[in-house]
Amino acid sequence: MNAVIYRHILSSACLLVGLLWGGQLLGMDAGQSDVDSGLPAPEEEAALEIDEQTALEISRQISLYQENLQKLESELGPYDPSLIEILKDMGRYNLELGQFEAAAAFYERSLSITRISDGLYSPTQIEVLVKLISAYKASGDWKAADDKEHLALHIETRLYEPGSQAYANAVLAFGEWKLQMVRGNLLQRSTLANMRDIEDLQYIYAQALGDGTALSSDSEPMRAQTRFDLLYAKAYAEAQSADYALNSVPMGLDRPVARYISEYVCRDVVNSAGQVTQSCGTVRRENPQYREYEMQRQFYRDRIQIAVTSTQRTIEELQALVDSTPFLQTMNDGAAAIRLEELRTLQANINRDYRRSVMRW
Repeated sequence: MNAVIYRHILSSACLLVGLLWGGQLLGMDAGQSDVDSGLPAPEEEAALEIDEQTALEISRQISLYQENLQKLESELGPYDPSLIEILKDMGRYNLELGQFEAAAAFYERSLSITRISDGLYSPTQIEVLVKLISAYKASGDWKAADDKEHLALHIETRLYEPGSQAYANAVLAFGEWKLQMVRGNLLQRSTLANMRDIEDLQYIYAQALGDGTALSSDSEPMRAQTRFDLLYAKAYAEAQSADYALNSVPMGLDRPVARYISEYVCRDVVNSAGQVTQSCGTVRRENPQYREYEMQRQFYRDRIQIAVTSTQRTIEELQALVDSTPFLQTMNDGAAAIRLEELRTLQANINRDYRRSVMRW
């Protein structure tokens, strides 16, 4: 059994799936027609029987594919490059059937063989990674999806140059995922861990802009629209960082801690007659909780102020880009100006909330 025959069998299974879905759609259309006419559907039982038979045939084919895959592995070895496309097909087939965990397993194997045969930084991995990430997200395995998102970014940022269109596309896709993950707290991480993720994302956006970096002749320069999207994403991440820090300020910071405390202390002393007596009195010393309180307060103040300042600077860069690029001003009925105004409103709200918050701590 060779790879060509195997792919032919897989194509037959895809045809069966198409027939099954087609039968279901025809059944739905017929059912709707019967409802409209008020008459029963005499074909319903026959159609149901056909669907069940088709489903059984698909199940039989799946078992057959597993057996054939094992035969191929015996003939070619478990890491033969010719298995890559077969495993990708099996992953796609299971993904379409909603068998997400099985799909992820096939894509994982395909990725592993690709990395062995083509190298750790080969561009052929990207297609497999995209499908693998989709399978993990569909199954709700957010940790695995996040790991693969990081791997995809790691590979793409070594394949492409900062300031290029391809590099920017990779970073924009990663940033969209990261913001979704943090907003939903999909990984159930601590507040501090989420804040650091957003701060790291700002740095990644800055790297993608590639300011002052000369591109090689074979790299496509970043388009003006993409540069706008990157700057917008960077400003939004900076604003989110400030907002996240504001909403994460510990409750204790709104209750100031006294720097000094008074304590009533007694100690043993020896008098002139050589006798031991107690001497008691009130002493003033530094509150051990004060230093920790100040460190926490400065921690949140610094992060909020840095994020607010960075947001303002990026908004100014965006405005300068729009002013110097006429087509951005008119494209999509002035969408760039609208998005800039949204960022300014967001920043103004954060500044207001920060002023109100800092008055309490």
